[in-house]
Amino acid sequence: MMQTGFMKRFLLLLLSFLIYTIGQTQTVTKGSLLFEISGNGLKSSSYIFGTFHIMCKDQFSVSTSIETKILSTDQFYGELNMDDPTMQATLMQKIMMKDRTIESMMDSSSFKVFDEAFKKITGMPASLLNHYKPFFHLSLLTLKAIPCISVVQPETELMQIAKKHGKEILGLETIDEQMNAIDAQPLDSQIISLQKMVLNFDSTKNMMKEMIEVYHKNDAELLYDYVQKQGTDGMNEEVLLVNRNKNWIPKLKKIMLSKASFIAVGAAHLGGKTGVLALLKAAGYSVNPIKY
Repeated sequence: MMQTGFMKRFLLLLLSFLIYTIGQTQTVTKGSLLFEISGNGLKSSSYIFGTFHIMCKDQFSVSTSIETKILSTDQFYGELNMDDPTMQATLMQKIMMKDRTIESMMDSSSFKVFDEAFKKITGMPASLLNHYKPFFHLSLLTLKAIPCISVVQPETELMQIAKKHGKEILGLETIDEQMNAIDAQPLDSQIISLQKMVLNFDSTKNMMKEMIEVYHKNDAELLYDYVQKQGTDGMNEEVLLVNRNKNWIPKLKKIMLSKASFIAVGAAHLGGKTGVLALLKAAGYSVNPIKY
């Protein structure tokens, strides 16, 4: 498996976005991606679940245990408000480049090779998406790396259950906040990453398959460790995971204190010493795994 920076960025983006103990030796209990949060003044328990943002439809189903926990809460939080009717239009505006194109950031021979490879993978030439930021191309490649035709977004499935039962749908972040995290990586660096992914797409597909297998072991720490082993890129981990995790904790405190909540975030946010689970424990909450 390739141990390069671009592959780790791919993992972080996939586990962090659509289509996160402070210096303590104590570790969070392993063995689940669904956790109950209680104590520290909470009147009712809240729950947090680590998702895989896109996968084959036959690889994901909502268990009775997960649905029961959703129904026991008053509100549903995703990373974004998935029920916002303006979200898609806002996102499309944010991923446009006004003064540059994908083609202008490569020399002519490199773009020709990239364009042909991209078309072979996605069925469309990259030139049709010339004014979109590299993250949009990355999203299309991610879809093509999934080994099936029928795909599903687990967050959407969970949100629909909550919505069906009258739960309020909300988000931890805005589109602007997520795009700012992505844009923290210079465009030139994103272009290099995109080229490498296209030209090594078989490796990307193999990694996707392996990552889904790890996810299905239902172990937040095991999944986090897997991501860590795919290379080192401290800046991107800091921006895409660590900083966002830390920003979420004060939000989660207010959210859970006001109402019992079901929270669904990318599974990469949960594990590790700077993961949401450990940060919640450090803030005084009891965080216990639930089998599902």
